[in-house]
Amino acid sequence: MKKVLKFFILIFVFGLPVGWYLFLQAFGQNQFQLSPVGMVNETCKLESSSLYILDTAVIDHQKLQLQRLLLELTDNNWSYHYYSSNEDCFGDLNGYPLILVGDNREIIGNYKLSIEEVDRVLVEFDLLNYLRDML
Repeated sequence: MKKVLKFFILIFVFGLPVGWYLFLQAFGQNQFQLSPVGMVNETCKLESSSLYILDTAVIDHQKLQLQRLLLELTDNNWSYHYYSSNEDCFGDLNGYPLILVGDNREIIGNYKLSIEEVDRVLVEFDLLNYLRDML
């Protein structure tokens, strides 16, 4: 009786992950998509596929995140520019310290200078470049 119970437990422990893997292989779809949240003002001359950094004073805990972001951007040769808050290129999103602009003057995302948001902008910028290279 114990051997039968052990057999079923073993089948369950190893069968469940294998079954889940096969299910995801059959029905899962890995689609990466960056949805635009807005458009750049038509009067602004901005480069596409670039990160725009608000040119203002940052407080101490944000300075470390900005340095980390700039280091990653330069290491990966990703394009970034500074913009002034009095330029009205991004509409309502103009107050955010980081704006990611994709192709066709689409605003991909707006971010704050926190650990989570800097990680998010780096991943989305990497994904944007990956998707551009595939097309």
